[in-house]
Amino acid sequence: MDNLRNESSTTKEFNRLFRAARAEHREQRSSATADGSAHRKALQYADSQAWPWANALIEASRLENLNKLDSALEILTDIAQSVPEEWNGLLYFLIGTSLHKKNELTLAINAYRKAIDNPNYENPGMAWNNLGIALANNGSLDEAIHAFQNAINDPNTDNPSDAWSNLGNAHYRRGALDEAISAFQKALEYSNHPSPGKTWNNLGVVLAEKGNYREAITAYQKAIDDQHYETSGRAWFNLGSALAVTGERDKAIGAYRRVLRFSGEIQEMAQFRLSILESNVQPEALSDDDRALVKSTVYRDTPKTIEDQIVARITKAGRTQYDKYFSDRQESGRDNTLSILRGWSSAVTLLEGSERIWRGGGYFIKWRGHGIVIDPGFDFLRNFHDAGFHGKEISGVLVSHNHPDHNSDLKDIDDLYYEMWKRMIAAGEQSGQSYVLVWDQDSATVTKFGSEAPKYQLTPIVMSSGFPQPLNLQLHESKIPLKVIPFKVKHGNDVQHAMGFVIELLGDQGQTVIRIGYTADTEYFPTLSSHLKDCDVIIAHISQPSIEELKDETKLKSIHLGYQGTAQLLRECNPKLTLLGEFWAGLTDLRILLARGLQERSGLKSILPSGLGMHLRLPSLEVECTECRKPTPFEKIKIAPPADSFGSLAYLCSECMLD
Repeated sequence: MDNLRNESSTTKEFNRLFRAARAEHREQRSSATADGSAHRKALQYADSQAWPWANALIEASRLENLNKLDSALEILTDIAQSVPEEWNGLLYFLIGTSLHKKNELTLAINAYRKAIDNPNYENPGMAWNNLGIALANNGSLDEAIHAFQNAINDPNTDNPSDAWSNLGNAHYRRGALDEAISAFQKALEYSNHPSPGKTWNNLGVVLAEKGNYREAITAYQKAIDDQHYETSGRAWFNLGSALAVTGERDKAIGAYRRVLRFSGEIQEMAQFRLSILESNVQPEALSDDDRALVKSTVYRDTPKTIEDQIVARITKAGRTQYDKYFSDRQESGRDNTLSILRGWSSAVTLLEGSERIWRGGGYFIKWRGHGIVIDPGFDFLRNFHDAGFHGKEISGVLVSHNHPDHNSDLKDIDDLYYEMWKRMIAAGEQSGQSYVLVWDQDSATVTKFGSEAPKYQLTPIVMSSGFPQPLNLQLHESKIPLKVIPFKVKHGNDVQHAMGFVIELLGDQGQTVIRIGYTADTEYFPTLSSHLKDCDVIIAHISQPSIEELKDETKLKSIHLGYQGTAQLLRECNPKLTLLGEFWAGLTDLRILLARGLQERSGLKSILPSGLGMHLRLPSLEVECTECRKPTPFEKIKIAPPADSFGSLAYLCSECMLD
């Protein structure tokens, strides 16, 4: 008899300590640690009983509250066979909560039922409550209501107010408004209700639906008064809606303005309501859709089924993002411009997260209405769109060699073209829009698109490295007014067919208006200048100079031009303007220093570091001021260093410079 009494005492004590630890985990939420007082006491008691499985249950509870759900489930699965039968109820309850958070509702429901079926489980009320939530989310409202009532009837339920509130939500979704109001009011009778703000808001929604707007306004105000109500923007929005219905326009405007502090859909809806109220638009002047939107939208904390949420979001979205991009996004309005859409070179651009400092990219020439992409590496499309361009402005793509910092976005451009082409066909443009791809042999060999000969892609042109031939695209089916004059370069053994090229932009009579030389990535070699002579502009890829060549002018860098190779090339070619590119961010920012040093070393003053967001007007060679967009002769442009480390350079006219 004493042993049985001791076992019962031990069970109750661990159950008490575990519940205290779990309450601590829930209170700490994302910061739940193993150092919490209640957590440590529960562990110490488990150790005193030599229950390693109990330690695991406590830790799994903590991990679940940290949303480390797979880790929690792994622990619970590992100890399942060693947990005594009398504690299987708690084991399956914890398995259910982790599965529930993973939205695996059927598995969670089964786990909760196993917990409830265990006769030794002392807290089935918790499992009944969670089972009800899972059933409601799964669309089984009648079963959910039964589960919530069982949770309420269990004398060991930690907090019956939760179950009452959830019961109110289920009744509301069934359309039983009076039962919902009664349940919400019961929940609010508990002084230890963990989330009264949420319940007051939901009570207000039901009261408003019954037409009891004054009572609803009081409920929303009580929701707002709950300092722990994390989504109080919903109550502010609903308060504004109720005040608008009762004719209290100024108060409604004040409530909607409070919603603007919050983000997402609710902010957009509040802005919409404000625009109507502040403009004094009469309801009869609104479109049917707008009038329905004004009347229908309320924000409640009542769970919806997943299908309800999906349908609501699809309905609200209306059109796909592709459709909005194709139809709504404006083109840049730029023409006859060379845009630098490239920040830094090499794979250093892959070392970051979403806040990219070291963006890669490429170049974009817009000439007489045709857009030519040059070497679209990492981040090209992001930079392209940031600069205000639209995919419709791309007529062709030039690729110099098969390195990802020069062609990684090529497939992305192709996918974008496919989406645009589909919508052009749907809009009745039978031919759609196509682009031409001009590329090196290595890229042509290894790159595979979704289909062998997509209709939106003209027959690609491969630049042969053995005997490169000029390509007049004006005579090609693409009708792009330019010539590409390719030449083989030396950029290491892994890209045997790497190419540089000269681009001749053609006038309306087929005459050459301006020549732009592009070294791409290459080391200096004696005949390089013969390909780039007579160029008005040279885009020279310098990369990171070696210390040896900076100290000894006879040293040349391999694979890239480097410092001395660039200086030698520019002395031999003497272009009107040089744009330095292919800066390496692996060590430090040397862009301005390198340009200044090369001006001295080559004897040419017209050397500018190219940077992301620089726009060169063609053929005038004027640089757009970063601040005012005024075209300024390149000789007079002033370059300001970045405000942040590795940030964008600024190209400023005299009016935007403070002397």
